[in-house]
Amino acid sequence: MDENLNEHITSYFQRLLPLLSSLFLLLISYIPLDFSLFNNIRPAVVLICVYFWMLHRPDLFNLFSVFILGMFDDIISSAPMGSSIFVVLLMYWLINNLQRYFNSKPFAITWYGFAILSLITMLSRWLVVSIYYSRFLPLDVLFFSYLATVAVYPVISLIFAFVQNSLIQDDEV
Repeated sequence: MDENLNEHITSYFQRLLPLLSSLFLLLISYIPLDFSLFNNIRPAVVLICVYFWMLHRPDLFNLFSVFILGMFDDIISSAPMGSSIFVVLLMYWLINNLQRYFNSKPFAITWYGFAILSLITMLSRWLVVSIYYSRFLPLDVLFFSYLATVAVYPVISLIFAFVQNSLIQDDEV
């Protein structure tokens, strides 16, 4: 009975590992830095998490995980409530519809795909937040955040690939 319980707990933990690792990286991304420039320009880690896990493990990272991740990003960030949920759900929808073009492709193709889809989602969030504040917000912070997001994608995808290959075992999940 004890071994059966351990197997169930291990299997449940492995199913939650994409969400837990995404939440952990999201929390790390909001650690305040001592540079005034870097406090406003942050990579959109939540978009990287949704893109990677929906592309590589959609069986473990479902709509509920996407919603939870967006909700945590809304709570942590200073953006209007619901804007992060909107963005991650948009990324989820885009990945679900375009997954066949990026799946099983070289890393450069998935990186270019991420660059395009993250630009679409970040501009959508900019538009939603601009409508919320009834004025167009400056695009310079968005542009540098976009560049930081695209530049950080390989590092975070490498971390997630390590998590996927070493900690998640398919025969138990």
